[in-house]
Amino acid sequence: MMNFIRLTPEAHARAVETRRWQEEKVAQFASMTNESLAANAKFYARQMEPVRFAPGEPIYDATMWHVILPELIRRLDNKA
Repeated sequence: MMNFIRLTPEAHARAVETRRWQEEKVAQFASMTNESLAANAKFYARQMEPVRFAPGEPIYDATMWHVILPELIRRLDNKA
């Protein structure tokens, strides 16, 4: 039997709003051209805090931030 946590009406409203916002963002970014997606990725990356791990550290976070994301953006830029 599954146990569910009962949310207050306020918490439920926040959860619904968060889900709606997420769905809107997914649709927004999915509909972008490669050029727009690359530009937005660069913008968002500039607004984020750098990860705690330096380039080259064998950690998933460092690989994603310093290797994979820059390569994805580079490829999108080249297709635009």
